[in-house]
Amino acid sequence: MRMKKRRFSENRGFGCRLLPAVIVLFCVQIAVVSAAAGRSVEKDTNDDGRIDRIAVFDENDRIARLALDSDNDGRMDQFQYYKNETVVRVERDTDADGRIETIDYFSGGTRKRRERTDESGQVIRVTFFDSDGRPQKIKSDTTGSGFFDTIYRFENGKLKSSTRDANENGIIDQWQSFRGNRPLARRVDHNEDGIYERIIFYNSQGEPEESHHDLSGDGKLETMRYYENGEIAVQKKDTDYDGRVDEVTEFRGSQPVRQKKDANCDGRFDVFTEFKDGSPVFREKDSNHDGKSDIFTRFDKKGQVKKIEEDTRHTGNIDRIRYFEAGQPVRMASDADGDGFLETVTYFENGKIRRQTRDENQDGKPDTTIYFNAEEQREKVESDTNFNGSADTWQYYENGELSRLEKDESADGRVDLRAFYENGDKRKVIKDADGDGHFEVTQRFGHAEWSMVMERDTDADQTPEARYFYKQGVLRQKTADENNDGEMDFREFYDNAEKLTKAIEYGSGPKDPDLVWFYNDSEEPVRAQKDQNGDGNADVWFYYTNGRIRRVEEDRNADGAPDIWETYDESGALIKREKDLNYDGAPDVAEGEQADAETGRAAEALTDKQTGTNSEENQ
Repeated sequence: MRMKKRRFSENRGFGCRLLPAVIVLFCVQIAVVSAAAGRSVEKDTNDDGRIDRIAVFDENDRIARLALDSDNDGRMDQFQYYKNETVVRVERDTDADGRIETIDYFSGGTRKRRERTDESGQVIRVTFFDSDGRPQKIKSDTTGSGFFDTIYRFENGKLKSSTRDANENGIIDQWQSFRGNRPLARRVDHNEDGIYERIIFYNSQGEPEESHHDLSGDGKLETMRYYENGEIAVQKKDTDYDGRVDEVTEFRGSQPVRQKKDANCDGRFDVFTEFKDGSPVFREKDSNHDGKSDIFTRFDKKGQVKKIEEDTRHTGNIDRIRYFEAGQPVRMASDADGDGFLETVTYFENGKIRRQTRDENQDGKPDTTIYFNAEEQREKVESDTNFNGSADTWQYYENGELSRLEKDESADGRVDLRAFYENGDKRKVIKDADGDGHFEVTQRFGHAEWSMVMERDTDADQTPEARYFYKQGVLRQKTADENNDGEMDFREFYDNAEKLTKAIEYGSGPKDPDLVWFYNDSEEPVRAQKDQNGDGNADVWFYYTNGRIRRVEEDRNADGAPDIWETYDESGALIKREKDLNYDGAPDVAEGEQADAETGRAAEALTDKQTGTNSEENQ
């Protein structure tokens, strides 16, 4: 609702007017009376033995001043001044403090104006009267600033309306109308934007009956209040301005007792609050708007949250309970896995998380304890992974990121595994696999080629006997130093399925491969090659079937081609040996059982051939 702004120009003139002469008038009144040029008359009108009226006359024996003791306390508290025997001013001390607070001005015997002052003598209220002596207008300085911020207007002596400039900037921001000297309606525009933020309507008794408010400051009156016997009874809100009430608060003795709220403005109330002595004591809420309450809040005597129970999964079971003291969270129990058991408990200090425990096996004893720093970052985690009642895993954090992990995997009370991290990434793990107190296994991460390299130093001589190379968690290579001389003796190669595909045995050093093995998908050797003379080239080749040696080839003259062939049976026994004596690539000599048999068959064939030739000749 808009209205025309109006400059408040009636607030100047009397606001800073001081009356020092009036203030001290009472103190010197008796002296003035005795020193007057005319006569004075003193009188005790109530016969209490004290003078309560003094009249002073001028030289023409006309009344000039009259002092009265209206409350019979022995002190004059009302002084009337005359001109031509007509009263022109009346001063009163209304609270018997010896100071004049009220001054009435008359003209033609009719009161025209009344001024009221504060303790400093500053005028704070001025009343103007009509020709019949009835109030016509009142200007009031309600703050004592010297500025008349409130104006009352009358018709036929009855209060008709009032206006106020609450911030004293010269712009009216409050309007009130009256009927029969009782308030009828009041309108307020606090921010002076031309739109009312509050409108109050009163009943015939001058008590508030209904009011409309813009509590959100958006220029719309979304809140309605209804009163009984001048006290608020019900408050209703339409926060989305759809014509439907989405919040109802009931009052008793001007204190809220019950409230229901439609949080999502779907036409159904989903938040219900009960109050006592003006403060909330219990609230239930339907957070997912399915018609069932799933958050239950209890408050302490001061109206601060004491306990919140929640069904976060909307299954009908409470899975999180939060506890508060003085409005600050102190503890929270929650069911993280939805099995109905509140296994996780979080503890707070000064509103911040400092510790959290988990009871995974539901035995009433924490299996994991997490400690937090003042910034709610993890500092340490202790875990009992085997549920034996003792911590066996410890995690340490720096700036909220994991920096070290320790474990007692053997459950003997001693740490046998340590992992080290940088910027949250695992860099190294050391492990005591045999429980002798020496960490013989070291895993390193972040290598340019390998995701992880593992070393094993069982004799604690600081020289690893074996190294394992991994990519994405799969073993791809392995090296070993079997004689502890610091030099690699063999290397194994694995495929993506972590199956052995190749192995190299070294002679005098890692750059001198002596024997190379090749394997099938069953990790059985299918071929091997050996460099017997150390020239870097293979000169012996071994061939296997089903893991058994079946053939061997050898290059004796280092021309890269075999000149000796050996054949073995299924039991691995040599059955044939062939040689290429002239190095033309074809066998020239054969030895062994199979070779003897083949020689016998050749001889028989030759004999048969010779026998046949002789017979033909004889014929």
